[in-house]
Amino acid sequence: MKAGMKVCFICITTALIMLIQACSKESLPEPSCRVNANYVSNQQGQGACIIRLNNKLLAIKRASGLYDLPISESISEKSAQCSAHYEMWKQTGLNIEVEKVVGIQANGTWLFGCKLEAGFDGSEPPFEPPPWVGSDIQKIQFVEPFTLEIDQWHRPDQFIVVRDGFVAQGNYQQGK
Repeated sequence: MKAGMKVCFICITTALIMLIQACSKESLPEPSCRVNANYVSNQQGQGACIIRLNNKLLAIKRASGLYDLPISESISEKSAQCSAHYEMWKQTGLNIEVEKVVGIQANGTWLFGCKLEAGFDGSEPPFEPPPWVGSDIQKIQFVEPFTLEIDQWHRPDQFIVVRDGFVAQGNYQQGK
């Protein structure tokens, strides 16, 4: 191969690599795990957040039309509190603070009361998930869990525990 062709080949290869990288989805760095120092726990495994604002629960609405909490489908290496924080951020874009344990589901998922300090008061209309979320999540919205029926929940066997966690969370966080 001649020297000029070698340089041209290297230039083309470099240009192709740059083009491929420019077209790929940019991955955002995950935020640091935010856990209230008064509620640090040692639970391991899956975690999910119960966010209660003015008697409404923050939930995701899946493409199936069913509601759910932001939760991972796989076991995490993180603490359950950090898993809850990460999944809330990953699926809603909200950087919450994880607080006390408010329940545990039959599959071992820990439920934590979480605090949302982003100017929400629970009356917001459904909103879009962040652009990095897959197509399974249609909307993020505040719902009244005691007006939902069990067949409206993505994981019906966990619905009662979610409502119990909602009650245990209390309504201490009034809208701002």
